[in-house]
Amino acid sequence: MRFKVVSLLLTGFLASFNLQAQLSVGIGITHAQSPYSSVSSNPNFLPAYISYEGKRGYFRGIEGGLHLWSQGEKGKRFTISALGALRMEGYKASDSYYLQGMKKRKWSLDAGLGTALSLGYNRFSARVITDTLGRHKGYSAGVGYARIIPVTQKFMLIPSAHATWQSNHLLDYYFGVTNDETNTVIGRNAYKVNGDVQLRTSLLANYSFTSNTSLMLIATLRRLPNNVTDSPLVDRNYVGAVFGAITFSF
Repeated sequence: MRFKVVSLLLTGFLASFNLQAQLSVGIGITHAQSPYSSVSSNPNFLPAYISYEGKRGYFRGIEGGLHLWSQGEKGKRFTISALGALRMEGYKASDSYYLQGMKKRKWSLDAGLGTALSLGYNRFSARVITDTLGRHKGYSAGVGYARIIPVTQKFMLIPSAHATWQSNHLLDYYFGVTNDETNTVIGRNAYKVNGDVQLRTSLLANYSFTSNTSLMLIATLRRLPNNVTDSPLVDRNYVGAVFGAITFSF
């Protein structure tokens, strides 16, 4: 859970703005909620994460990309990239009593195209990715917006919002219940999930102690799609997460 949460947070923000120059490493701690019924969510120490931003490509936690085409200069630039990202979703039946009898839902590797448009302090993004390992056999398409707010020379805030369409196959794989997995004793009836939109809002706060050392705090809130919250596997409508880290750039 810890790597999934941190990678999602960092990928979203580092995709929005290159806060550090070239290579960044950090040590942090995260706490996140799980959407699945009776699955605990505890604080976790993250020993290290790495991100890299270059002219030809990038690496951000669980996502990497190759810039296929770009136009413009820093502050006003449009980029098209080929990307690949781990989808660290899923669960094991042993994760909770309620999930016993469910087949394991596995991670996958999604790949596709992404675009980014930087206009001053504003960043617009869009992407379409699909399953490459035949796990969920679905796709997702999303758009996002972020804005950098320089409060002082050392302190900045970056609020962002994203909307992502997730296909039938993707959502049904991770949140559906097949006929063979039903358990009427605990109220786990068969359920098929249709495609729907997930909304996510986040806020990043970054304070620079020196030119290459910073404290970063991120809070994010996801609103699960209606078709997901109706699943007997899910016991909440919103999923929140927080992450804090000391980062070093080179």
